[in-house]
Amino acid sequence: MTSYAFNSSLRAYRDKGFFREIKILRGIERESLRINKDGKISQKSHPKNLGSPLTNKDITTDFAEALIELVTPTFESPEELFDHLNLLHRFLYSELGDEILWNFSMPCAFTDEKEIRIAEYGNSNNGMLKHIYRKGLKLRYGSIMQCVSGIHYNFSFSKNSWKALDSNPDQSYINEKYLGMIRNIKRNFWFILEQFGASPIMHKSYLFDRKHSLEKYNVNDLFLPHATSLRMSDVGYQSNIQDSLRISYNSLDEFINALVEGIKTPIKKFDDIGMFDDAGIAQQLSTGILQIENELYDIVRPKRTGPSGSRPATLLKTGGVEYLELRGVDINPFIPEGIDVNKIKLLDIYITHSLISDSPLISDEENKEIRANQKIMVSKGRLKNLMLNKNGDMVSLTELRKNFLEELEQTAEALDEYSEGYLKAFHLEVNKKELLSEKILTDMSAKGFEFQDYALNQSKKISESYNPSDVNDFYTLTNSAKTSIENLRNLEQSSSTDINKYVELYNSKI
Repeated sequence: MTSYAFNSSLRAYRDKGFFREIKILRGIERESLRINKDGKISQKSHPKNLGSPLTNKDITTDFAEALIELVTPTFESPEELFDHLNLLHRFLYSELGDEILWNFSMPCAFTDEKEIRIAEYGNSNNGMLKHIYRKGLKLRYGSIMQCVSGIHYNFSFSKNSWKALDSNPDQSYINEKYLGMIRNIKRNFWFILEQFGASPIMHKSYLFDRKHSLEKYNVNDLFLPHATSLRMSDVGYQSNIQDSLRISYNSLDEFINALVEGIKTPIKKFDDIGMFDDAGIAQQLSTGILQIENELYDIVRPKRTGPSGSRPATLLKTGGVEYLELRGVDINPFIPEGIDVNKIKLLDIYITHSLISDSPLISDEENKEIRANQKIMVSKGRLKNLMLNKNGDMVSLTELRKNFLEELEQTAEALDEYSEGYLKAFHLEVNKKELLSEKILTDMSAKGFEFQDYALNQSKKISESYNPSDVNDFYTLTNSAKTSIENLRNLEQSSSTDINKYVELYNSKI
């Protein structure tokens, strides 16, 4: 049964016309490894016809040269967003030649970390800065951890959307709303792990000599039988050392101050690595817990756009929160784009629910509960009679789910005032008989595959769905790629600062 507080809040939002007046802007960043037909990580450079990964707004790279990142603009409807994501994939495949995308969050098998080339961005100061940051990540965490792939979902309400709730919503008001949403997203993150978790198994080479508590699935694979998203576990794309930052979303100043302290305060582990290599060139950007703000590994982050070279903390300090970046979404390996329209709508429902629900400040005790719940859900999320922490007690996931789904259903019904199709998408998603994490293990068992062969086979199927004879108008994307090469050339010609001095200057901005 939904709570009286939620029902009252939802009624108030509806009575004020919020759902009739809102405009949601959403975008996606989708990561994926380029591999050859044998399932090995690509040793080729980023394809030239895709443009410069430094200056192309559509297609870039993440940690590795082979780790493609597709970036959509923001769209006002889930359908438009998906259509553009599909177009990006079709364009990408038209330029990949004999390579394909690894359509899973956990990476392919490795024989050696040396197979992973750190992404390169040319000789401009900004390009070198990005490369140095990645060198630092390699030294801190190793290259293989950085090859995990996911989907980042960027979400915001337009500024005018807030006027239904407040006649004159200033940035301080908007900041508080977004921070409240973040707190609730973290409280209810178990739902994202359950519905979007698609990484219950991995090839053993992902861990090499790292300590872990995973079980052997077969000779070459490690898993947990009831796991949802090992990508979001302690062995996934995480850094336990960041726990000492005590990141808080109770106020924007607290969040920013913790970020800055994490960058500015050296710690021995990273200080021992040293700022410079044997040739005297910077090999990390800071010896703090964080090199830069984006090294913070959290499931959701407050963000603001700004000019290239701007410090994210400064942008947030001066301009406030512009949008939220939800980072805990695994790639759906059964969908070419990694996510479909109904899943996008489910994210809209989930995030909007986080706004409507009451969001008290998170105490130290509740923060511990949130972390404990995440650990339980990633490792045991499909276990029957699972218990999670809530307000100092252990509560069954079955009961939590029942109440939460009722609230999401009501939120979906309200969102149909904004755009039809949310309630239908909600029912289609939550009534599926098999979760993604379960389907992967069931499929592997039925077909007798090891993870490497299973994922490669599935990725090949996906690649074959992009028919090269399809006629598509790639003019805008092709032109954007060509323009990015020209922009890179201009940047490199105008970069005259010594790179070590440039790093020093960049650090002085925070």
